[in-house]
Formats: sequence, C-alpha cells, structure tokens
Amino acid sequence: MERQQASEDLVQAGKQLVKAGLIARTWGNLSARIGRTDFVITPSGRAYDTLTPSEIVTAKIADGSYRGENKPSSEKGIHAAVYRHRPEIGFIVHTHQTNASVLSTLRRDIAGIDPAAAAVLGSSRIPCASYGLPGTKKLRRGVVEALSRSQGKAFLIASHGALCLGEDRSEAFNVATELERLSAALIMHRYLRESGHKRADWDGLRAAYLRALSSADPSFFASGPAVQPLYSSERAGGQFKLYLNGAPGDPFLEDEQSWLRVSLERPLEDNATIPPEAEIHRKIYRGFKGIRAIIHAASPDILAVSRTGRTVYPLLDDFAQIIGVNARVAAGSPPLQAATLIARRLRGRYAVMIEGNGALCCGPSRSDAAAAAQVLDKGCRAVIGSHFFGGARPIHPVEALLMRLVYLMAYSRKAVG
Repeated sequence: MERQQASEDLVQAGKQLVKAGLIARTWGNLSARIGRTDFVITPSGRAYDTLTPSEIVTAKIADGSYRGENKPSSEKGIHAAVYRHRPEIGFIVHTHQTNASVLSTLRRDIAGIDPAAAAVLGSSRIPCASYGLPGTKKLRRGVVEALSRSQGKAFLIASHGALCLGEDRSEAFNVATELERLSAALIMHRYLRESGHKRADWDGLRAAYLRALSSADPSFFASGPAVQPLYSSERAGGQFKLYLNGAPGDPFLEDEQSWLRVSLERPLEDNATIPPEAEIHRKIYRGFKGIRAIIHAASPDILAVSRTGRTVYPLLDDFAQIIGVNARVAAGSPPLQAATLIARRLRGRYAVMIEGNGALCCGPSRSDAAAAAQVLDKGCRAVIGSHFFGGARPIHPVEALLMRLVYLMAYSRKAVG
C-alpha cells in the first residue's frame, strides 16, 4: 500500500472506531504496513476526529525508528514487533475498548470462544499479554510472547486494553468490533452463571455485584436512593460557574438561566440563593489551583460502585494515569459540612467517589474533567465485571504513582508548549 493511501486509511479508521465507541479522545493507536520495511502510525496525543493524513508518522519495521517533527505513538514498538512476527498482517488497531479492557484485568487467556466468534478472531483462544508499564520494553516483550502462542487476530494486553490485527483496515475493524461484542457476552454469561439469574441485564448484574458485598448497605441493593445533584462547574477568574441543568452528555449547558456565578472568596453558609452543593466546588477550587472544571459523574457503573462506600483502585493503566493511585470515598451530605473532607480526599487525584451518589471528576479543563469521568466509568465497569470472575488484582501502587507522575509531567510540557 502506498503511504498516502495508508495515511488516509488510518484517518478514516480512527473516525470509524470513534463512531463505534471503540476509541475515544487520543487513546489507543492505529498503524498500517507500507511495503516490506515501513509502516505508518498515528501520532502521539492527537484526537482522531481532527487527525489529518499529513500528521501520520512513518516508522521502520526493523526498530520502530522514525523521522520528522511529529512524534509517533509511544506504542510504536508493539506495532513494529507485530509486523516483524506476522508478515501477513497489514493493519493494527490498539484500543482501550471498555469490555475487552475489563477482561484484560483478569490477566489470563480467554479460552473456549464460540465457533462464530473464533471465525472472525482467527482463534478459539484470546491470548493475554503479560503486564508491563505503557511504552516499556517489558510490555513489548509480553506482546511478542503472546504472539508466539497464537496465530489469531485478537489479543488482550493485561490491565491495558486490546490489540486487533487484520490483513487490511476492514478486517482489523471487524476483529475489534467482534472482540468487544464477545467480551460483553462473556461478562454477562459469567454473571448469569455465578448469580443463577436467567435474564441478561446490566442493571441486574450491578445489583448482583452489590448484593455480593456483605459490607454494603442493604438499602442500596435494589434501586438505591435517587441521585442527588452535586452539579458541574467551571472556574472563571475569582469565581466559578455552577451549572444547574447539566445532562450526562452535556454537563456545561451555556444557557445563562442554567448556571449561577459563585464567588471563590465567600463561604456559602449565609447565601440562600445558591445551592449548598456549591460549597463543595468552592473548596475544591480554593484547594487546587490546577483544577478548572468539575463534573458530577453518575453513570450506572459509577453509581453502583459509589454505593459500596469503598475506595476504587486502578485495575487499568489509564485509570492510574488520569485519575490517580485510587479514587477515595467521602460522604456528600450535608454539603456544607462535607465540602472540606471531599476536597481533602481529592488531593493528588482527579476524582473522588461520593458515597451512594456517583463521583466528582476534575481536571485542568472541561475536556480533562470529561476524560476523568470517562476513565472512571470504565474503571468502575472493570471493578464490577471482574468481580464475577473472582476479582482482579489492582495495579501496584508504585507503578500507579509512576504512571500518574509521568502523565502529569507530559501534560505540563504540552500545556507549556
């Protein structure tokens, strides 16, 4: 394939994967073989919805080296290794897709794949590459070892994501799609087997997860209490905008009647015109100058895990990078009294679990806060899903801290640049 055509294929594949919900933001990476010696790969830190062919990077299959100003994905070594070991492969999709990532936390091969899925994936077994920190030789060696055990086209990478191969773009996309469908089906099948229930239902799965935790409050086992709005907000100089009517898909509604301007300086004890929950936001902004946006995240998976009252530990790399070494829990009411503890529990992190009421997710921008919410949602799905397989081992705290520091340093350099 010629370089220009391959670059255009990567751009179109990125858009296709985003639309299918298999890739988000800048996460994951794609590549295509061009001839015997080279491949093209997506650049580091570029969003797929605005990526152009001119930004695609050319690298060497022999060693992953490249030329040019654009920096390729940090996982270029994995792509190069695949092309060296599998000469028939012409396209690679590396994703952090949700349900395949849940299975990756188990850190073991998935066997006994049904014939229909095996026909698409190229094998009745999905190998899992051993764990290694992102971008490291250890991670690359784990992938190479997994490649040596299978001629299939779908692989898990422990506590990280998935690697999907194809002779061309179409096949690699089909493998990624089938892997996600199969992963969801395997999680649901395991829930039904462990619970004895007959109906495949995600709400039922979450309820069964809660029932299994003897330390959880029994009042949360069925539907639980209604979500209490903690609102979303955005810093604006010496004030912040508290958005009262935000929705899950749009927490920052710009209609001026939908938000209030709140001072960062004055406590809210005597202000009856502003919801008391605003004091939580005020305490966070006053405590952390780098935080400029806060989202109240209450997806079904986040809400379910918040109802356990437990700290959430990272089962996946992106959780450690974007959220931190864990997401601690704090009571959310009464808000005026809870605000100080919530801010304290957030220190060094971009999310804090609110007991029984979801989480507050933060970041230096709206986009970063939304990323934290998205990663926390997947991290909670991993906690819930892995429970039915006997649980998963969290990433070691030292490794989680290292990834968090590297992420913050990279973000800081990007912001300065």
